[in-house]
Amino acid sequence: MSETLVPAVTTEPERPAIDLRPLFAPRSVAVVGASARGGIARTVRDNFRTMSSDTRCHFVNPRYDELDGQPCYPSIAALPERPDIVLVAVNPLRAAGIVADAAAAGVPAVIVPGGGVVEGGAAAAQMQREIREIALRHGIALLGPNCMGIVDLTTNAATYIGDVNPWLPRGGVMGIAQSGSVTDAFLHSGNRIGFSRIVGCGTEAVLDTCDFLAYAIDDPQTEAVILFLEGFKRPERFLALADRALEIGKPILVVKVGASRQAQAAAIAHSGSMAGEERATDAALAATGVIRCSDLDELLETAELVAGCRRTDRRVGRGRTGVVTVSTGEASLIADQAPRTGIDLPDVPDAARAALLADLPTLGYIGNPLDPWGSTDPATAYAIAFEAFAASGAYDVLALVHDFPYRSLPSEVETALTVMEPLLASTADRPGILPVVISLTSGEPTVELVDRARAAGGVPVLRGAVEAFTAIASVARWEDRQARRQTTGPLRPEWASLAADRTLYGRDTSAIPPFEPPRADQLPATALPELESLAWLAAAGLSVVHVDRASNPDEAVDRADAIGYPVVIKIDAIGLPHKTEIGAVRVGLRDAAQVRLAAEALLAQPLPAEATRRGLLISPMVAGRELIVGARRDPSFGPLVLVGLGGILAEAIDDVAIRLAPVSPDEAEAMLGGLRGRRILGSLRGEPGIDRAAVADVIVRLGQVMVASPDVIEIDINPLISGPAATAAVDGLVVQVIR
Repeated sequence: MSETLVPAVTTEPERPAIDLRPLFAPRSVAVVGASARGGIARTVRDNFRTMSSDTRCHFVNPRYDELDGQPCYPSIAALPERPDIVLVAVNPLRAAGIVADAAAAGVPAVIVPGGGVVEGGAAAAQMQREIREIALRHGIALLGPNCMGIVDLTTNAATYIGDVNPWLPRGGVMGIAQSGSVTDAFLHSGNRIGFSRIVGCGTEAVLDTCDFLAYAIDDPQTEAVILFLEGFKRPERFLALADRALEIGKPILVVKVGASRQAQAAAIAHSGSMAGEERATDAALAATGVIRCSDLDELLETAELVAGCRRTDRRVGRGRTGVVTVSTGEASLIADQAPRTGIDLPDVPDAARAALLADLPTLGYIGNPLDPWGSTDPATAYAIAFEAFAASGAYDVLALVHDFPYRSLPSEVETALTVMEPLLASTADRPGILPVVISLTSGEPTVELVDRARAAGGVPVLRGAVEAFTAIASVARWEDRQARRQTTGPLRPEWASLAADRTLYGRDTSAIPPFEPPRADQLPATALPELESLAWLAAAGLSVVHVDRASNPDEAVDRADAIGYPVVIKIDAIGLPHKTEIGAVRVGLRDAAQVRLAAEALLAQPLPAEATRRGLLISPMVAGRELIVGARRDPSFGPLVLVGLGGILAEAIDDVAIRLAPVSPDEAEAMLGGLRGRRILGSLRGEPGIDRAAVADVIVRLGQVMVASPDVIEIDINPLISGPAATAAVDGLVVQVIR
């Protein structure tokens, strides 16, 4: 009897799971490379003492028996217990050996600091490959390289190589930064914002921002997240997690740096260059309710406002803000600054105006902002002012703008508290109004004012009028977006499952390792000629202008006669995506003679070397306003759609609105309403405006097409002409992947 041989199948053993919890709540930590010269070991140990932590901190270095008053062990294996975290305090290029020793000892977490070294070429890249592989093989939660560490105020643990601020309060904000110095900025931002945790991700060899953002979303002790990002390792997962945070009401605030012009330079279509990397990031973050801040000051003030809303259990609402100051000059300055912050400062209602005049007849000017100083004694004047504003029903937020007294100068503190009390009193029994204390400048808040605000339930205290008003406007938009999210669901249906998945970065096969070169933004692509592009758009359900072809002037005249004058003639060529730039278009031709002359000139016109002439295109003139409507497949965030003022000046005017696709009809209408030149789209001097519903439909359809057509990289409709008679694509460009 013969025996059938079955080939042996070799499979890689299943790799152990990675647990992030030891990073946040270590029972013991070992600093490998502890030295009398470096100081890292002492700093880490003293941080635990500063936080009154029970975490035990061991030193490891074979050169010492004792260091800074405690035993120093020759190796990880020689320690009296297995640590939960090994912190590498040697040159990061030697980190692989230490990570291997930690793996052999069964250590569940490793932190690799090493500022600057990881950008050091081939040796640094090899180190990252090695520590990544060791960590993944053994299930180690590896933080870094190139990070400062982690601070957890919920467990009183701080495996951190910089000094921890002993006055940092515990609260509900989690800070995550890809920059070590920014984690320090979070730690030393004062004593107003209460943090749950602060994490420095560094170069993210194994764990990335998304892993810690997911941890924050799952964490009941974290109510909001602030982020400092240099890039997105897993952009679609980030958006899915941000959408989940929006759904459950955890605001995410971001400072994103590292803008690049490479994407604009690579774009073929006008739409592609106008929807560059920064605008794509803005559109993606806005789609998921992420509050994007321009700098760290704005980030921290917005975080304080969010935390203050949680403390007081109040909302910003629509953001309608009434402002009371102590100076007419400051009131004027605030009024000048307000437009660039986006804040809404409604006029004082008639009833409130009458009440103010009745009780303060010497007021020289009544407006918002209001300066009642000098109209009577301060306590009375500010009580009348705040009560009139609060009782009017016109405001969701009441703000006192008063400079913080320097070094608690007693007379100034007394004045500040005197004008602050009426703000607190007028809003105490009005839960629909959020009181806010703001300094005109960005100095450190006076402790007496902060203490009084805390005693009043945690009223937010904000530094700098511009930052404060920007924060109010941003949080108002977030609250509106969060309310809409409850009824609309995620923009992209795949986000729900992606947000629920907890695959860590190092185990995510779709992610790019940090030491690998970035993927190309797109595959080789080709632009379809205009005729084929318009046919493609028509097949996709969009309205396009009628186009005829002609090979000589006689045919051009015949086609024009059949279409009816006036007409447009263009050169028909392969490899000529933009005709206007070389004068390959003639418009407004009103008779056969003009058509013949234009046809002769265009057929004789030289073309760029890469273009192949095919003849002429003839189409009717379409009456209406010119817009640009386009789409682009962003390498990070996927399909985007764009609308703006169009025609040959589209890029010079640069007035566009961009959204992540797909786009709803309401969002398409909002895009049109958000253009700076939106008045041009309406009726002007007896001329009818655009058909808004028809244009919105084009935007929606274009988004649907981009989602359904992964081989399409860019679409450009410029112009889309819309008027009372028709809305049609007059010129089109479709850029596809070459397969």
